[in-house]
Amino acid sequence: MSGFACLACGGRHVERFLALHGVPVFCNVLWSDREGAQAAPRGDLDLGICVDCGHVFNLAFDPELVRYAEGYENSLHHSPRFQAYAEELALDLRRRHGLDGKHVVEIACGQGDFLKLVCAGRDSVGTGFDPSFRGGEPGPNLAIRREYFGVSPLGRAPDLVCSRHALEHMDAPAEFVAMMKDAVPAGAAPVYFCEVPNSLYSLRDGGVWDFIYEHVSYFNARSLAACFARAGLHVTRTWETFAGQFLCLETGPAGAPAELAAVPTGEELQVLAAGLGTEVDRLLNHWRAEFARVAAVGGRVAVWGSGSKGVTFLNLMGPDGAIGVPVDINPAKHGLFLPGVGRQVVAPEDLPGLNIALVLVMNPVYAEEITGMVRSLGITAPVVGV
Repeated sequence: MSGFACLACGGRHVERFLALHGVPVFCNVLWSDREGAQAAPRGDLDLGICVDCGHVFNLAFDPELVRYAEGYENSLHHSPRFQAYAEELALDLRRRHGLDGKHVVEIACGQGDFLKLVCAGRDSVGTGFDPSFRGGEPGPNLAIRREYFGVSPLGRAPDLVCSRHALEHMDAPAEFVAMMKDAVPAGAAPVYFCEVPNSLYSLRDGGVWDFIYEHVSYFNARSLAACFARAGLHVTRTWETFAGQFLCLETGPAGAPAELAAVPTGEELQVLAAGLGTEVDRLLNHWRAEFARVAAVGGRVAVWGSGSKGVTFLNLMGPDGAIGVPVDINPAKHGLFLPGVGRQVVAPEDLPGLNIALVLVMNPVYAEEITGMVRSLGITAPVVGV
């Protein structure tokens, strides 16, 4: 297909493989009223895959639709499972890179949860950047600027530049990596650490509910490394984590040995991508039948997880998912309404009395954690990963 250049490697051979129309622009902005949620901005997904590096991106993305500000809520730190992962990752970074007494910069730091963990060592200091920061005191050794990274001078040279789940939101990721490098004071040579959703989880493992408008790009290890290489940075390591759902990358000095995660060939990735349209239809048909079965006996379905996966799932289900009850452990989401479908999010403790006959876990990695909470509430309904 001509006319599109790969956002990662710059290649010109891109093949379309999946179109989803009228999806919410923001999955992670919830609404205080049902009418506003139902009228939330929408956009189209027209997904293409680069034959050269396997990068997946939205050919129909319009950056004018996307403006991040206060009210954007995608923190996963309320989950013990995710918190344990974040703590382990932060400790690993602190130990391997000797961050005691060092300066850590985090791009798109949210409310500073991870930055606080990375800077928990002796005399570490952190600077975060995020326009959705709600204010307050993040910690005595942290400063968070309510702005996009690169808007104002960085100041003290960083020793580690951290970007977690930000690069996939950029409409020009290779240029953004170059800006990350250029924003660092001259003479500094920090380690760059990047974490993004792993496109192989969607292509290989059926994580189709992760295709959302907010994510322009879906990286594999090869395409992520290409972005950093185009900026003149030497990638020393790429690896999958969080049960294969996330992909991490680090840079180092030129000539340092590289340990890169294996990626299927471009042809193999194209085959996987080409089958996703059929897979989405199969899954939706399956769950529509399950919802109809539950509705026939007067029950309801708890859809656990009101982030991107839950919002995508319920919007694609449409009216057939009317008995779905969105559930989340994040108190900042309780009582708010999901974009598109306009369903109100409930707290776990609200589920008893709602005649829940089925619990869907939108992210199977949390299945054990959620099953424990469901059973503690006295709910005996099956708990199933989607």
